[in-house]
Amino acid sequence: MLYLDRPFVPGEHIRVSLNPHAEDVYGRIESIGLRSTKLRTAAKSTLVIIPNSTMANLDIENITRGKKVMVLLYLDFVRMLEERERSLVEQVVKESTNILFGIDPGSTKISLFELDDKPGTRARVTFFILGSSENSIQLRKRLLELANDTIAKKLLAYSLQFSIQEPTVYVDSPVTI
Repeated sequence: MLYLDRPFVPGEHIRVSLNPHAEDVYGRIESIGLRSTKLRTAAKSTLVIIPNSTMANLDIENITRGKKVMVLLYLDFVRMLEERERSLVEQVVKESTNILFGIDPGSTKISLFELDDKPGTRARVTFFILGSSENSIQLRKRLLELANDTIAKKLLAYSLQFSIQEPTVYVDSPVTI
């Protein structure tokens, strides 16, 4: 099964649950033999040898094949925001992005600062989109566009006028263990 499905290859990092009552094991695949798979653990650098018959029945998460894209979104407000308005912007943005499937929960960071060249406040929003393929990343980017519309409607309902700086910046990022 491991040779046909190829859920991992030597050199990739995976996470497996060897025992339901123990912590997951993180490591790098050293080799895949006919009878067993050798996994070098990340924490202790020890070698775990797992029979392939056991490995075929485990839940395996291939961390190496995961995709993560950092998104930078800029909102320019036409006037300087008061403290309560700043809090409202943070709340609306977090609520609108955290409910989206594929957004790394808790990764949303919002920085608010005054503009140097004109009056107003700029909000820089950063967060991560997670996916397993280019198609899933593209789908999540489309969902993000819908979230941007939701953010705009909610903020305009509070009479907070702004423009979204184009384009939204997407930066490929490695998935860390």
